[in-house]
Amino acid sequence: MQFLRFPLRIALSHLRSRRSEKGVSVITMVSILGVTVGVTALIMVLAVMEGFELDLRDKILGANAHIIVHNYSFFDEYQQTLDTINRVEGVKEASPIIYSEMMIRSSSSNAGILIKGIDPKSSAEDVVDNIIMGNEGEVRTFEERRSVLENIRTPSSSMYTTKDEASLPGIILGRELSSMLGVVVGSKVHIINPIGGGVGPMGVPTPQVKSFQVSGIFHSGMYEYDTKWCYVSLTDLRQFLKLDDEINSIEVRVDDIDEAEILAAEVRNVLPGNFQVRHWKEMNSELFKALKMEKIVMGLILSLIVMVASLNIIGTLILVVVTRRREISIFRAMGTTSMQICSIFMLEGLIIGLVGTIVGTILGLVGCYGLKEYEWPLDTDVYFLDTLPVVVDFATVGVVGGTSILICFLATIYPAYLAASMDPVEGLRYD
Repeated sequence: MQFLRFPLRIALSHLRSRRSEKGVSVITMVSILGVTVGVTALIMVLAVMEGFELDLRDKILGANAHIIVHNYSFFDEYQQTLDTINRVEGVKEASPIIYSEMMIRSSSSNAGILIKGIDPKSSAEDVVDNIIMGNEGEVRTFEERRSVLENIRTPSSSMYTTKDEASLPGIILGRELSSMLGVVVGSKVHIINPIGGGVGPMGVPTPQVKSFQVSGIFHSGMYEYDTKWCYVSLTDLRQFLKLDDEINSIEVRVDDIDEAEILAAEVRNVLPGNFQVRHWKEMNSELFKALKMEKIVMGLILSLIVMVASLNIIGTLILVVVTRRREISIFRAMGTTSMQICSIFMLEGLIIGLVGTIVGTILGLVGCYGLKEYEWPLDTDVYFLDTLPVVVDFATVGVVGGTSILICFLATIYPAYLAASMDPVEGLRYD
């Protein structure tokens, strides 16, 4: 510390404004401003991208399980399999389900869908949270949404127009799918299994059709899910597919979603080889890889602002070295070591970087707070988000600040070396 006291005093004196050195002072302020702008932009942009990534993850997990255990064929006596999975430490809940691809038709349109048979009583709370419409119209409370899901097997007769319709099983559609089909809660739709009717007289598979009544509408925020996914009772789907007490998949919820990969491996180890076990990171790996790559590239592009500011730091320090040749020569003649001279200019660059980084970090956090409070509106038809998501990750903020200071430090190496290698005789030759 004693070693740095002298270089620090000299470095601070160089950064103070003098009338004869206003040009150097202006360049110094420009360098600080460049670092400030770069750090501010990096923190705000990365916070927004972090918000989009977390919001996307929440929407995916709101419609999907953390782990999917799938069998290549339907199987019964699955309770033993459920018990085996539930015994794995870290598993919160395992529920039986049936996945099947079919078609849906209304009076005005049709579409391909992925129908999901669920047990309404053991279904995850994330599914309940996405329900927005029920028998009585818009639902707001958790109890109302839970009631919509539990009544999917026997919807309220008040929603039907005729007694015949009251005997139809219920189905919950995505908001975008219901809009495409032109249906609302209480409307009749037809589910079509293209090969479920057996083989016809000409040896061609015939479709099987079953009518359902829309008992609820959900909105996950993911266009892919809201246009393709449908929920029906596990019992109703079994009857439609002419199954007994059989399923083809199991949904697993875990306590810590970040441990899903490890738990998926443990579940795979305790089950027979005819089961396929996949976790949410694996099922959406390409999407999250693309988001991560986009975040890295955006960070590198915006860090160019700090790099440009570092070029100003190099120019500033070289200018100081040139204008302080006589002073440096006097210091060397008085016994100051090359390392101390080098430290003077390194400290000048570090001070510029520290001031710019600290001010930029403060402005970046204030900007993130302002964006979050203002709730910048977004076009829901494009983003499926009402407002701009902003999530500040302080680890990312630390990386941005550390990188900025490192870039500024690296910018001081050449000017510091130039000053330390100066011959004192040459600096005093013409004085």
